[in-house]
Amino acid sequence: MMKFNLFKKNKEYVLPRLEIHLTDHCNLNCNYCGHYAHLVDKEVFTDVNQFTKDINELSLKIKYMQIKLLGGEPLLHPDIVKFIEETRKAYPKSAIFILTNGILLPRMNDDFWNAVLKNHIIIELSKYPVLNGDTFNSLLDLIDDKRAILGQIYLKKRFYCNLNVEGTSDKVKSFKSCNSFFVNQLWQSKLYSCMACYRKYYNDKYKTNIALPNCADIYNLSAEEIYKTMRKPSEGCRYCFETSKEYDWSQYKE
Repeated sequence: MMKFNLFKKNKEYVLPRLEIHLTDHCNLNCNYCGHYAHLVDKEVFTDVNQFTKDINELSLKIKYMQIKLLGGEPLLHPDIVKFIEETRKAYPKSAIFILTNGILLPRMNDDFWNAVLKNHIIIELSKYPVLNGDTFNSLLDLIDDKRAILGQIYLKKRFYCNLNVEGTSDKVKSFKSCNSFFVNQLWQSKLYSCMACYRKYYNDKYKTNIALPNCADIYNLSAEEIYKTMRKPSEGCRYCFETSKEYDWSQYKE
């Protein structure tokens, strides 16, 4: 198991990555979406004012090497510039990314691109089969024309699902083998140990009671308590297979 220890010298608790949903819904609605955006049947936008309070509180307690603004589809949020600015203020030294399917990039205004440049935001793209080669190449040209930093491109021809609805997995083994290991989620003013927190939408849709991952109250717990909560298996790990099942990419239909 990877170990991320307390930086004794600076008395800071440091974890690898934080992800933040700007929206819970998406404009593609892919089957087997790991964030369950395909099951969100309405527009769900994160409140930017509450987010500002949350990110500032969290930054006082936990430092992150990387922060990703995503969803859902983050470019759907009308206040995305504010999210960029407030995230950078709270975490001036972290690498900050926007992960998008890119479909809306041609519609983004100068305020967005200026915020990306000013705050040193890295744009990452998920390339889905719905975008042909010429269309996707035009997105790459746009990013280059705007002088923005292009990060990783994720090819999304297949999706991977590790949901074990029976909850029969060994939680320690599942935790140690997890691809979401130490990818925390700041969602609804709470910090979750992994993206399985969005299984709430699965529970709501199918009337199940699948356990969610560890959750920390960022306002009422100490930095040490939050840190320890993020670094241990949860009952939600029982609902993850150690090896994910593979599926061809497709869009969700009722």
